[in-house]
Amino acid sequence: MNFRSGILLVFLSGFLAEACSANPEYGFSGIKKPGFWSVLRVNSELDSINSELKSRSSYGDIHALKNYLKALQFREQMKTSDTFIPVFPVSAGIFNGALGTDSLSAFDQLIFLYRNLGDRNAEAGVLNSYGLSHALNGKMDDAVRLINEAISLNLEINNKAAVSNNYLSLLRISRYRGNLSEALKYNQAIMQIALDTRNNRSLAEAYMTLADILTSQKNFKEAESLVLKKALPLYYYGLKDKPGTIKCYDQLADTYHQQKKFSEAKWFYIQSNMLARKINSSLGIVNSLINLAHVKMSIGDYQLALSDYKEAEQLSVKNRYTTKLVEIKSDLAEVYTKLGNSGAAVSAFSEFRTLKDTLLRTVQ
Repeated sequence: MNFRSGILLVFLSGFLAEACSANPEYGFSGIKKPGFWSVLRVNSELDSINSELKSRSSYGDIHALKNYLKALQFREQMKTSDTFIPVFPVSAGIFNGALGTDSLSAFDQLIFLYRNLGDRNAEAGVLNSYGLSHALNGKMDDAVRLINEAISLNLEINNKAAVSNNYLSLLRISRYRGNLSEALKYNQAIMQIALDTRNNRSLAEAYMTLADILTSQKNFKEAESLVLKKALPLYYYGLKDKPGTIKCYDQLADTYHQQKKFSEAKWFYIQSNMLARKINSSLGIVNSLINLAHVKMSIGDYQLALSDYKEAEQLSVKNRYTTKLVEIKSDLAEVYTKLGNSGAAVSAFSEFRTLKDTLLRTVQ
């Protein structure tokens, strides 16, 4: 036995002994298989993203609630981006997303293990996982550093799928921090990998991300051209992806709506609505109805907007779309106010506040 093998044998022996003695319920003799293995903390008082969410929960208006839900979405995106599956996670104090008492040494233990095994793929996975963990705890600079280290390793072993996933995490972090120039850089990298690997789905998603960022920057002409000439043909003809096509219609409609091109916005939201009905997508129907009503509100067609809101409300109640129902109640309060029906407006706003509080208790 050579020296390197001896070190690994001693290290792994300690690993296994610690696993079985510290938590016999999950020892190797009768191991319980969890839903997933992860170095991310699912529940942590140190989770600064969660703290930020809680700080926003007292806000009363719909815009603050939407910002809250965006932060919640970011947190969930970070968790789902963790694809690392360690071989001996219990010995590092990691089980089913929760770090144990020896969590401070978990990262060093895992890095030591996989570097000595020469498993570059697993080492990159550890770096990515801990990068995501730092992002959840608000240490964004550390998160970016670790994920970039993972990218370097994945580039060395030519794991383009992992590199693309790493770039996607960096893109989401950049957008969450409001750094759109960085987000554009990472999205371009994802797009290039998709082109190199002929991954049309990833390419279409990158086109849509780019269009969304361009729209937020008021670069409407570029966003419109990108969707019409790149994303929509790819989804419609190449992938034959109807939900993707609906996203294209919605993106185009939003671009036109922001430019006050109401006829064009209505046309594309109607196309979105028709396609959603064709594929029986209740959520797609609800989204298109809400968006159509927003356009009608912009041009003063309050009674027609009310009709769309009411249909969206019925579908949301039927399908238990609580988040959508909260938004609709806020919109109903506004449209009833415009129509001069103060009693209905007060009732709708009261229902909005009740549903909002219920939603916030649920998602926290």
